Amino acid sequence: PGTTRARTGADSHTHHQGAPSIGCGRAAGGMGRLFLRYIEAESVHCCALCATHLAAHDQVVSRQFRGRHGDAWLFGDVINVNDGPPEKRLLLTGLHVVADIYCNGCDTRLGWKYVEAYEEQQKYKEGKFILEMNRILKERDLRKREAEAAGGGEARHRLAALEDEEMLTDGGEGTDDEAGQDSDPQATRRAAQTALQAMHGAASEQWAAAERPGG
Repeated sequence: PGTTRARTGADSHTHHQGAPSIGCGRAAGGMGRLFLRYIEAESVHCCALCATHLAAHDQVVSRQFRGRHGDAWLFGDVINVNDGPPEKRLLLTGLHVVADIYCNGCDTRLGWKYVEAYEEQQKYKEGKFILEMNRILKERDLRKREAEAAGGGEARHRLAALEDEEMLTDGGEGTDDEAGQDSDPQATRRAAQTALQAMHGAASEQWAAAERPGG
């Protein structure tokens, strides 16, 4: 199982009622400063909006659930969330008492916590958490997305610079650069456009793969 370590996050507050769930602490002095905990595990699920750590992959109990927005997974333990008020809710598997859970990092509603199950065969869910798949991503997928976004930004900057350079040349013909080597702005511009399109295609494929349920 993954271990966790605490780190003080940015000042924030929450308007949700109910005691914070495991993983949410308050700094001394009651100033509302949150401690965000970080999971040290091979595979970690994070908030898709702010990248706050939520659960180690080995905490997955079941992938056969549905949330408000599609597929959802049941986790044994989730950190860095706070609970809304408990309420009775009629779900597909019967009547339960649940509390919506919100990310401590950005206040996004991520799913819910099972507080009580009325049917005996559903008791195993008590104290466990639902995380909706369109609200979370694995940490490695988030890092890939960030890297691709950064790479796409560099390509766009390079393309813009080349377009500015073209405007200064006589009809886009080859000119000599400072090193005294021949350069072809038109060919370089086409290469930059091709690289940018490839990055966009890779980013789209990554997003599609991240949204599909899987191990």
